[in-house]
Amino acid sequence: MPISIRLPPDIETRVAGFGSRTGLTKSAVIVRSIEEFLARHAQPSSQQIYQEAMRTAVIQRGAAKVEEAMGVPEQRPPKGDLRKAIRDKHAMRSERATLALAARQDSGTRSR
Repeated sequence: MPISIRLPPDIETRVAGFGSRTGLTKSAVIVRSIEEFLARHAQPSSQQIYQEAMRTAVIQRGAAKVEEAMGVPEQRPPKGDLRKAIRDKHAMRSERATLALAARQDSGTRSR
């Protein structure tokens, strides 16, 4: 999808220089930069949160078996932690979507 952005002259010069040194177009340099930025700032998905919680639970169960063999009573990992993590993730996504929609509607009323 085409998009238009205005770059300050110094950044445009740096992007063009990097592109000419590496054989990439300015668009390719900008796309790669955006991809790297998004990868660095990505939030974990609900699936990743679930997998991490399950991995932690398995580790805790293994520790519980060792403790049981030593005579320490078993403690199960709380399900509430997993539910809270997923609930928080959905709330954050909902808030971001609401803000984006409000910004889009606000910009639409100004352009008329």
